[in-house]
Amino acid sequence: MRLSDSVSAAALAALLMMSSAPALAAPGQNAANAALAANPLVGDWTTPDGAPPYDRIKPEHYLPAFEEGMRLARQELNSIGRQRSAPTFENTIEAIERGSQLLNRTSLAFFTVAPSDGTPEIQKVEEEISPRLARFQSDTYLDPILFSRIDTLYKQREKLNLTPEQARLLEVTHMNFVRAGAALPEAGRKRLSAIDEQLAKLSFEFGKRVLADQKAGDTLLGADEMAGLPEAFKSAAAAKAAAGKPGQYLISATRSDFEPFLTLGSNRAAREKIFRAFDNRGDNGNANDTNALIREMVTLRLERAKLLGYKSHADYALENSMARTPDAAMALLNQVYGAGLRQAKIEEADLLKLAASDGVQTLEPWDWRFYSEKVRAERYAFDENQLKPYLPLEGILNGLKETNERLFGVKLVERKDIPTWTQGVRTFDVFEADGRRIGLFYGDWFGRDTKAPGAWMNEVRMQNGLTGATPQVANNTNYTPPAAGQPALISYDDAETMFHEFGHALHGLLSNTRYASLSGTNVYRDFVEFPSQVYEHWLSDRGILERHARNAKGEPMPTQLLDALNKARNFNQGYLTVQQLASAIVDMELHKLETIPADFDPQAFERDTLAKYGVPHAVGMRHRLSHFGHLFNGGYSAGYYAYTWAEVLEADAFAKWEEAGNIWDRSIADSYRKNILSVGNSRPPEESYLAFRGRMPTPDALLRNRGLK
Repeated sequence: MRLSDSVSAAALAALLMMSSAPALAAPGQNAANAALAANPLVGDWTTPDGAPPYDRIKPEHYLPAFEEGMRLARQELNSIGRQRSAPTFENTIEAIERGSQLLNRTSLAFFTVAPSDGTPEIQKVEEEISPRLARFQSDTYLDPILFSRIDTLYKQREKLNLTPEQARLLEVTHMNFVRAGAALPEAGRKRLSAIDEQLAKLSFEFGKRVLADQKAGDTLLGADEMAGLPEAFKSAAAAKAAAGKPGQYLISATRSDFEPFLTLGSNRAAREKIFRAFDNRGDNGNANDTNALIREMVTLRLERAKLLGYKSHADYALENSMARTPDAAMALLNQVYGAGLRQAKIEEADLLKLAASDGVQTLEPWDWRFYSEKVRAERYAFDENQLKPYLPLEGILNGLKETNERLFGVKLVERKDIPTWTQGVRTFDVFEADGRRIGLFYGDWFGRDTKAPGAWMNEVRMQNGLTGATPQVANNTNYTPPAAGQPALISYDDAETMFHEFGHALHGLLSNTRYASLSGTNVYRDFVEFPSQVYEHWLSDRGILERHARNAKGEPMPTQLLDALNKARNFNQGYLTVQQLASAIVDMELHKLETIPADFDPQAFERDTLAKYGVPHAVGMRHRLSHFGHLFNGGYSAGYYAYTWAEVLEADAFAKWEEAGNIWDRSIADSYRKNILSVGNSRPPEESYLAFRGRMPTPDALLRNRGLK
């Protein structure tokens, strides 16, 4: 999951949609009012379930709706901050929480579309609105009059007789203001505002360049270069090739094309081409190069951290996390990394023995997956070519539906009348077992040229007990679209991603808090990945695969293949562990820096850090800095470690079902829903975990699950 950095929809909503600047009358107000009246984003949404009316929204509608939403929010917040009444929880904190409905709705609707279908028109809107929203957010947090009311309440909090959730909201609100610079002197507040605005611009530009370089990385190959690839993959690649290019195949610089090609493609030179197109995104020395952006962003982040009294950006970022400190995060990373590195070296020696028969003396990054797949086929008697025909997207979706019903009594029912932002997006009503409606789910599973890389979940509308709003959530992935008339087949990794992202979706859908800013996935970054990673476990249940992993003829996956898949679960875990943790370690080392030289070279830093930790050349990083959207166009700067931290939580949590001898135990699932999924950030995550598990976790279950213990 990737959450955006400076101005995400969820962040804006959770950050209360506030500003302190005075509202100004605009010239030509009558004409503007008429245009607003015709704007589908403004006024009541009469769509089913009040969903965004994407069938009527055009790119030119967003900016006026943002502007009107900010104008109304300023009025509301001026009224809250400058009222004569003494501050109370109701007239200040809860009043702020209600926020501007127009700005809230517009932000969530727009930032659902922007990464999923970033057309040039949408990118233009994002480029203009991102710094303005950052300035709006800064104006809010840096308003001394509004902060004075919040600070007064915070200092009196023990005497206010608040409910636990109210006390948590007051604590979080005060913390957000302080971390945004509200307690700084005026000069510091102004500088912080300028930094935040510039970071928003740079974040947008980073994402734009990576997407452009990804498109520029499309590679046309001939038939001989496609040797070893399954027919379904070749058919899809041929369909993507430009018209008038018979006998050629287009391979996109996306993970959904990159990983299967490097796994199954037997033409070594072609594998190198595809590897370099994918791995060098943002680092090609062209107009889309991101290195200068990275240098400026890490410099500004460090300046912001020091303005706020922290040694480094990592110290600032991790204060608001379960880990608390960079040292604690690094201690966990090193413990798991050490075990992974030992295993990766054993794996590399095995691969070199096999590669030597092809005359390969040195294993390159484009070789590992190919020879690893050969070893797996030899050791466990199956390969991806055998597996993929039994993994239709529709079958995996049905397995996901069954998992929801058996664990939580939650049903998904597809509907066709909800407007969506582009063709191919599917929508589902979500119901309790007794028929009560929970919310709405959007599934946008296929890649497109206008879609950001990766996979993520976002809120289209957050659960809100204060207003009675039910949640609406979206999952995005980048699966390769099938050729016309063919079923969509996905890899096992893709299937895990579908379950992973729906784990996030459940976190949003099953939320049951009074306040939207505490609901669902608005939790610490190193806790938010916990529910998503837990949910992956049920994909590998034998019954789920027997019933839903079926080929085009409806035949189930053969028992021998199913047995081999289960036996191979821990295969290649050294490689996978080191590759992921190498990215987390480079991220943390980068953001732990206490000085940034003017001539800082991100790629030299990356190479030096990998060498320092002994990362094998053939393994490398899952995400290189030049295209590391989690860090530079997402909310994971000094936070990519969160996947490993959350994996410790999920491995230990899932062990509770294993200890019971039944992974479908409803009493455990009910406790998990009650204590983890429904409470959001209405209490500290440590309390939520303790309420479910009875103790805090250790890495033992994680190391055991990965076969590294």
